[in-house]
Amino acid sequence: MDVYSFEKSFLERLKEAEAVLSWDGAAMPASQVRSEWKSYVELKIEPTGWQAMWKIPRVICEDLKLRFPTIVFGYVDQVIFDELKAVFVVTAVQDQDVHLPESNEVSLIELWPTLQQENPALNVDTTAECIDRLRFFYSHVWMPWDKDYDDDRDWVQMHLQARIQLACDLSKNRLPRPLALHMRTLLMEARYIQQRLEYLELDLSDAEAESDDEAVELNDNAVDPPKKLSKTGGSPKSNNLNKSLLPVTDLMCLHLRLAIIRSEFEILENPEMRRAYSELQSNGLKRHLLQRNPVSVGQSPENVQRSQMCHLVTVPSELQTQINLLTLAKQLVNPHIPVQLGNTLQDVLNISQAKDDILLSPGQHTIKFLEHLNDNGSIKGLVAAEAIIASNQDISKLPVICSSDEDSILMVIDGDYTLSRLVLDCRHVRRGILLRDGMLTLRNCRILGDGSSSTQEAIVCMPQAKLELENCVLENFAVGISLRPETSAQLNKVTIRKCNTGLELLDQTIKLKLQDGYCIFDTCKLGILADGIVLPNSSEKTLALKRFSDLQRYNEDNWLGNCTFSNCLRNVRAYNQSEQLLAKRTHQSLLLDELDCENKENIN
Repeated sequence: MDVYSFEKSFLERLKEAEAVLSWDGAAMPASQVRSEWKSYVELKIEPTGWQAMWKIPRVICEDLKLRFPTIVFGYVDQVIFDELKAVFVVTAVQDQDVHLPESNEVSLIELWPTLQQENPALNVDTTAECIDRLRFFYSHVWMPWDKDYDDDRDWVQMHLQARIQLACDLSKNRLPRPLALHMRTLLMEARYIQQRLEYLELDLSDAEAESDDEAVELNDNAVDPPKKLSKTGGSPKSNNLNKSLLPVTDLMCLHLRLAIIRSEFEILENPEMRRAYSELQSNGLKRHLLQRNPVSVGQSPENVQRSQMCHLVTVPSELQTQINLLTLAKQLVNPHIPVQLGNTLQDVLNISQAKDDILLSPGQHTIKFLEHLNDNGSIKGLVAAEAIIASNQDISKLPVICSSDEDSILMVIDGDYTLSRLVLDCRHVRRGILLRDGMLTLRNCRILGDGSSSTQEAIVCMPQAKLELENCVLENFAVGISLRPETSAQLNKVTIRKCNTGLELLDQTIKLKLQDGYCIFDTCKLGILADGIVLPNSSEKTLALKRFSDLQRYNEDNWLGNCTFSNCLRNVRAYNQSEQLLAKRTHQSLLLDELDCENKENIN
């Protein structure tokens, strides 16, 4: 089943928004913007009866413990124009394990009308076009803090064209890559915080309503005056109060983080400030290159030849410990390659060049990386490989790379790169590694998730990317490894432990090789998920299999090797291609749209 999709230019997007937000030359305050969209939607959208796909937002998937993205099919029972929402009735789900209420109140921008409709009399073309305009505006133009602007300022004049131009520049990669990645990360985080705030505020209002109802009921049934309870015994009411403090604290933290994002984004929203930001980064890199390779007379700094270098990053420790680390590093570094001592891993990543090697001491190395890793470089830990894999090892004594709480991805790889003898702590990010292109090699690495999220992924491979894992452990993720179409992966001595889904094979074009018997799926809810499998003579949506060899029969050319399953609830599950809710092209489009930090909106 296909959904409506649109490809529009920057000028078309701008004219569409101006047509909705035109006040015949009069200034339009931010408080009036939503009202104008309500009026437009009421004129254009069919009020009931049209069918659509609902792409469930990440924040709801997390609360309902669903896989992300989860897409379901149904129809709109009623459009709530005042709230830009709809009452959506779910009629079909791809995964029978997904249990949702039949009727749900959802945002219009979460719906994708389908091309096939049971009622041909409905004007779904206009409905889909209207939702596309609304989705683009609230996904790329309107910011969560815009509602706080003063009414004496013309929001349209100040922001509309600049924001659409920014969305276009991000889509077409017209900004320097570190800056573009940073801005996309800020935008994505701001949208997520907005959804989370709305969800928490709704929970708090429901809890307050329940407390009021309980109080009324107690007063109505009271005979004797209430007795004072002892401090040690506590009461149900006091316990509920303590429980309610947690979402209040979360609200405060989210509001604070959103204010920080707003202050930073409002600076970068200005084209002149973006240019200054990029020049500052570029000048810092040039200064570093000049320090490494002094310029001869008459030579331009831009023409300085890059030389391979090894960076050594250590955390503060005793002198003898530092000497031991240098001794170990001496065994790993080519004697002809210059070595530079770095203060932090973040500093080194900001200045590293092609083919540079980075050596890390044991300890925690926090990064907020704004550039992709590529150019045949590597990061290696100064520790024995056996220590990384040992399950009883204290990770504080190992080289650990982690991220700040607000980051969505720990690392983005878009070229050949190697990671070895490292612990990647992904407990504060939604995705560990996003492999966009090239070959990523991991040797003797441990990747850790938080063990509670239903949406967290360890490694995601985009089309054409190649992955090689040797002697690695991935544990406590929603998804261990997700392979998209046209990817390839080779796993040797890999253990995927305590994941909801150990390995996702989302297309039959994937090339997978599991070294016989050396790959283990341990205590996973589902070991391997294979999507889009042609199951002859079968009308079932899914097929449960016990062995990887049973799955190989459906793709003998591309899926090689064998593996072991230990204490998994289900070993292998194949989804029938003929029973898919979405057409293959549409499904892949919606999956790609969710790969964070890359704006995939259709702007030509």
